[in-house]
Amino acid sequence: MAQGESSIRVYLSPEIKDRFKTVCFFKGLNMSDVSAELIENWLAKNDIELPTSQKNSSTPKSKLSPKQKQ
Repeated sequence: MAQGESSIRVYLSPEIKDRFKTVCFFKGLNMSDVSAELIENWLAKNDIELPTSQKNSSTPKSKLSPKQKQ
């Protein structure tokens, strides 16, 4: 892992993991690099605008409105 990067854990079925690992190997690709690219592409299509206070926070905020929390 490069300095300044974080990791995540992804749970896959053994069959999907093995297929992903095999295809990456035969294409000469790194599984982590492919995963990062997939996430970046997904975010490009699905990203939302967050309030400025949440963009800098490392902990997720509750998605419930104050009324829903009651």
